[in-house]
Amino acid sequence: MDRKTDFWIKKKPELELEPDRTRTGSNQNRSEPELTETEPNRTAGFLHSAEYSEDGSGIPIVKNFIITRTVGKTRVDQQTFAYNFYIAEELFFVDVLKKLSNAYTGTPSEIIKNVFASEFNRELNLIGKPSVQSAFTYISPFISPLAIVETIRKRASDRNGYPFYVYATLKEDTIRMKSLSEMIETDPLNITPFTFSSAQNYNPDRKKQLTNIEFMQDLGTNDTVEMLMNGAVQNQYNVLNISTNQRNVNNRFNITEILDVPKGDSLYNKKLEIQGKKLNEYNPNVVYRIVNHTTMDELGYHDEQDLEMHINKQKSNALDKALDKKKITIILPGILNFAKGIVFVGEQITINLPRPSHAGDLDKVNSGSYVVQEIKHKFSENKYSQAMTCSKLTHRTDKTLTVTPTGYRV
Repeated sequence: MDRKTDFWIKKKPELELEPDRTRTGSNQNRSEPELTETEPNRTAGFLHSAEYSEDGSGIPIVKNFIITRTVGKTRVDQQTFAYNFYIAEELFFVDVLKKLSNAYTGTPSEIIKNVFASEFNRELNLIGKPSVQSAFTYISPFISPLAIVETIRKRASDRNGYPFYVYATLKEDTIRMKSLSEMIETDPLNITPFTFSSAQNYNPDRKKQLTNIEFMQDLGTNDTVEMLMNGAVQNQYNVLNISTNQRNVNNRFNITEILDVPKGDSLYNKKLEIQGKKLNEYNPNVVYRIVNHTTMDELGYHDEQDLEMHINKQKSNALDKALDKKKITIILPGILNFAKGIVFVGEQITINLPRPSHAGDLDKVNSGSYVVQEIKHKFSENKYSQAMTCSKLTHRTDKTLTVTPTGYRV
């Protein structure tokens, strides 16, 4: 993930941050601006568990940054210059400076917790269910601490193959770890949907103004060929245990096995045929892995007791790539971020989008619950906005979907 972010200074500070990602690492970061929102409590009633201070002063957020370099200087007027800086957190410097060759033993979350505690003096908050992988040993080959975390994160999944994410937020010093299944099985944070409607900007109802999406951009690739190449559709995952000469039997995996819904809303066109064969009859992504353990009690460097469970790693990778298909960026008022106990990144939000060329009609394909993957915070003059990058895994508009080994249960 990016570990740098723009910092602007004019007559008043204008700050642009990118601290929230559902990937490994953090970039929220050092220099000492105090971020305090002074709007009164105007969001109660449309956010679950939203709390603000009684005097309406907001919740102070203090973050420290280090200016890493000056990009440029621009004259604003005869007496004022604007400087463009890159800033980063101390964690970024530590990650650049350290290359580790250490042995770690434990489950994925235990190893990740160990790395953050020993190298960054940060706590790991595991939210919800833990990964199903057994304890194993990992030796890092002179790589950075965050590279170790990312390597271990990719080996973690729940029992259905859903990946885990490790991420930071602007509002906390702790690092979060959470599974994708935990995210999509949890109710969206907002009771009132965030709605993309220019009319709401002029609505006298303050609640409608605050839930209005100021800007929206479609980022999804929606490219079947790219998804096939990235392993998001059909895979063959082969595992050989060289100690026992055993191979996994169930080595083919299609994304619809864990992501489809009853009505058949799929990530790709299952009826499409190429040279008389459907896409799931091909093997566009073939992987071979070798493991070496003799008994269930002596896994050594391996984290799965059952040879057949190794395919969960490919399921996890496929789901991670599938998040790129239906991805959008929306801009919302920053005041929403100052509610006590509310962290948007790693949670679901409900979004209503208009049907193209049909004013007033809801786009039932693209509206619904989205997982917030990334937040970019922008402070300009007296305005605070947050740009959320969100992903939607299906065409359904259900608030939550229950994950099962054979797909969603609605």
